Amino acid sequence: MSDTLVNLSGLVETRSGSLRAPKTEHLFPLVSLAALKFSSENIDVAKTITSEGLTKQGRIDFIRDVSSQTGKEIFEFSTCNRVLYVGFDIHAEALASKLTDIHGLAQNPFEMSEGLDVWRQLVKVCSGLDSFIMGELQVMSQFRKSVNLHKEHGLINQYNAAFFEHVISANRGVRKQLGFTQTTESMLSLATTALENFLEGKGPTVAAVLGFGEMGAKAAEALLESEQTDVLVVSRNPEKSMARFPELAARCTMIPYENWRNKTPPLDIVISTIRNAESTYHADHPLPLNPDATAMDFSWPPSIDASTITGEQQLMGMEHWIKLSHKHGKEWDYEAKLNESETVIDDIEKRFTEALRNKSKGQFRAIIYGKMEELSKQWETSPHATADDVPQLGAFAREIATWICLQTGEFDLSDLSTFVANTERTLSSAMIAHVDHDVKRSVLALNEKSLVAGGAR
Repeated sequence: MSDTLVNLSGLVETRSGSLRAPKTEHLFPLVSLAALKFSSENIDVAKTITSEGLTKQGRIDFIRDVSSQTGKEIFEFSTCNRVLYVGFDIHAEALASKLTDIHGLAQNPFEMSEGLDVWRQLVKVCSGLDSFIMGELQVMSQFRKSVNLHKEHGLINQYNAAFFEHVISANRGVRKQLGFTQTTESMLSLATTALENFLEGKGPTVAAVLGFGEMGAKAAEALLESEQTDVLVVSRNPEKSMARFPELAARCTMIPYENWRNKTPPLDIVISTIRNAESTYHADHPLPLNPDATAMDFSWPPSIDASTITGEQQLMGMEHWIKLSHKHGKEWDYEAKLNESETVIDDIEKRFTEALRNKSKGQFRAIIYGKMEELSKQWETSPHATADDVPQLGAFAREIATWICLQTGEFDLSDLSTFVANTERTLSSAMIAHVDHDVKRSVLALNEKSLVAGGAR
């Protein structure tokens, strides 16, 4: 077995217990990303692939179905301006192709990436660098909730979930260094500002808020602060909604959906924050609006279809908010901040990969020392071992392990044999030959496992 080259310098254990030699891109499992950032041009596709309109259970079932059809663990994350899928142990092109088929799309609409590029893109998303409003806080909260959903319902295992914890940790550093620690809360702030501008100088209006979640409560609060004294809140379950924001609800009129259409005068303004997979209001199910009314739709997918808007009425839907957010973001020098962010993320990436590399080295050392310790126990009971040999074998095994761990890159098994044969320990020649045979056999077995799990080098 002389002149046989092996490379054990980066062996780490994988989830399956096999071994592989990781390059930089293999410091964590193969991870891929298929993502779509929404624009006014691709909203129709966005409606098809987002999970924003699904119930919690509907989303869980959907993710399980995608994982089942791909045969891999899939992480899905949808917000009002993006949808992304992270796949483990699957290449990006295969993931995007499968998603295109699952959604019944005519062509692949996704941007794809793999390895550390996935990590970088997720850090940018969570840090608000890829949002309607640069530096927004809300997306990080949404991302955390999505990670927790996947973990709690067994959609991703603990090993893969750790990847997202690295993203969340990096996000903190990025936000701090870029000064995003006290910036706008994205769509919540955008909605409030738009509503305040709309109501400025107006007297009492007939207004209704559809839905009483975080966004609906914010809208109702903005109406009240603008001296609208009678704010109607329409909710699927008024009692449950009142319990969510009791002080605010006490200042509003809370009614269920089945009561509001027949008992409400035509509206001057309606603000929709409801979640449905398809538009709730359309030509066949119109809103009760005044001729010059305004409808603000903060739902995604949209809850108000343009077919319900006529004459002088105005609809402010997702396309409107996308355009408005670009103007709203002038508080930042976008180009300068994005350039700065690349430098910041580069620095964090170096620390991230170094931490992973150190972890891999620690795992490598543990594997090698563990294997040599196991062999030493066998040597102590070997018929080749003399009474003088036995007390030395444990220390000899550790010396061999240390030699292996100090090698960088490939090394020749003949060099390992030379080290074993030239030991200064007073071991019998039969024992040294036996140790040499066992050690080389074990190293070859480890090398073979690394080739199978990590690919031929």
